[in-house]
Amino acid sequence: MGSAWVVDSNCFIHLGQKGEDEVLADLTSALGGGKMLITPGVEDEVATVRMRRMEGRPRLLDALAPVLKSVPVDEADVRALAAKIGERAAPQDVDLSLMVLAHSLGEAGGPVVLVSDDFKMATTAETADLAFDSCPPSTFIERLVENEGDAARDARLRSLSRQVRASEMKYAISRREDYDVQRKLTWMVDSLLGASHDVGTPEEGPDEARMVADLTRTIRGYRVKPKRLEALGDLPEVCAPVRRLDAHLEELRAASEDDLDASRAATRALLAEVMEAVGLSLAPLGEEEVELVHRAMAGSLARTESALGLMARMAGDHDDARGHLVRALHLATLVDDVGAERKAMRRLGVLALHAGNLERAYELCSTAAEQPAKEAFDALPSLVLAGITARLLDRQDDAERWINAAGKVLADAPVKGAAALDRVGQSLLAVDRPDLAIELFDEAVECALLGGHSAQVEASARGMVQAELAFEEGAEPPSSSMRRLLDRLTPVGEGHGKAEAIASAQASIDET
Repeated sequence: MGSAWVVDSNCFIHLGQKGEDEVLADLTSALGGGKMLITPGVEDEVATVRMRRMEGRPRLLDALAPVLKSVPVDEADVRALAAKIGERAAPQDVDLSLMVLAHSLGEAGGPVVLVSDDFKMATTAETADLAFDSCPPSTFIERLVENEGDAARDARLRSLSRQVRASEMKYAISRREDYDVQRKLTWMVDSLLGASHDVGTPEEGPDEARMVADLTRTIRGYRVKPKRLEALGDLPEVCAPVRRLDAHLEELRAASEDDLDASRAATRALLAEVMEAVGLSLAPLGEEEVELVHRAMAGSLARTESALGLMARMAGDHDDARGHLVRALHLATLVDDVGAERKAMRRLGVLALHAGNLERAYELCSTAAEQPAKEAFDALPSLVLAGITARLLDRQDDAERWINAAGKVLADAPVKGAAALDRVGQSLLAVDRPDLAIELFDEAVECALLGGHSAQVEASARGMVQAELAFEEGAEPPSSSMRRLLDRLTPVGEGHGKAEAIASAQASIDET
């Protein structure tokens, strides 16, 4: 077959469920004397899996032993890979051990494919520039029949591949609330069509998507394989000034709010310098190369525009904020960054709310809430704001639908939820809506109490005090209907704990 196949536990679970009496003979023949490589961790995970459709229901490890080879992996290598990709590894982290095995084989030479329907493993391998490709189990089985062979065997393997693919897609769709399922399905289909082994990009002859991804990686300072870097020509040098933007944004995170005007001015000046430098380098290039550069640097530009928008909003310059956030949304669409699109739409929705354009605010916030999210929690601020704007438009059914969805997310992660509600409350304070902000701070206190996080309780209670001070300056009080709606976010009722926390925060503020 030409490739070394490193196979994860999920593939064997599929084989245990779908494989019939002939599967060992079919795999032996199709592999041509090769083996499916596993690690001891995989052996442990599938130790009790049985071949359900085989006579006698034997253990999978016994039934497929002739085509399996277990290769130990050094735990130090697992920890090193975990550190490289920014994760904490347990000593027996099976996924990481498989990636270490596949990478070591790939670096030794020859094509290596990691067989797994875990899309995170595929994208992590791409990000970390590991020396192997990836494909789901159904594609692996399909590729075993690419060469001419026994017709009956190939028919059985294709049937097995279709059954496994149905299970993979059913599972992926069942997790559509947890992550961007469309991207995973695209990868699965592309791998089946033979366009790639890894995240939907061709193995030979870099296309536009591949080149954009590689160019983006150079901007972020990641290592790119020499052959792929060579294909980019002088484009990495053209994009080099863009790195200054991301470095500047890191510095902004540590800047004091007292330096807001200076930070805005410095960011605008740097953005102009970078755009001018890139523009001069792009002038002599052809249309295709220019498009590649624009798409590669769109992420950095979107983050910079978002930062300028947030600083403008903090300064009370809402028209300027809207201009920056609109540009951030446009740039985010160039890189297909759903998370960035969602944030930009949500922030534009808050500005529309400030301007009194409720229809526009609801359209933006509800669209943001409907965007696919890798984790359900990512959509929480958008869900809350969609519910609030729907209620302001007297769309009670829609409002309850959004708030109920947010409540389910909060129930699973009350402490994280408290921090998120606090941030939404602060954004509403920034656009002079203390009537809405105080209700979110109130719910944030309840979530923090539920999670036993005293520091967050005090922080959110301080937000409530800030909102109350705004009422003293003539702001309209919160409506009872909005309060009743937002009370549905959390199951905790009024209690002495919350009252004491607010009183404590008030005392702390009075002392300063």
